Amino acid sequence: MRIRFKSEGGIVHLPGLSEPVTIDTEELPVEQANELERLIEVADFFELPAASAPPPGAADYQQYTISVTTPSRSHEARLTDPIENPHVQELVSHLRVKAMEARLAARRRNTP
Repeated sequence: MRIRFKSEGGIVHLPGLSEPVTIDTEELPVEQANELERLIEVADFFELPAASAPPPGAADYQQYTISVTTPSRSHEARLTDPIENPHVQELVSHLRVKAMEARLAARRRNTP
């Protein structure tokens, strides 16, 4: 499973944090890959609408674009805070942590 995660918006715009991150479950330890796949399934990700409308009068809300590709299907969803579905919120929270870890790892690899 390949997941592309991008976050943008919010009160403070930090360009480094809005760069998309790609997570391939084939490259993760088995437990982490299983947890990510479980979160995708529990959130019923492939049934989410392609975009969620921000609340009326919304400004400075965080937005997330998640693309998931498996050998048999692919789907992209654009979500806006606040995310009411707790399973989808758990998935987004997990992906935010994974994205931060990936950015830190990339920074370490690029630092002499």
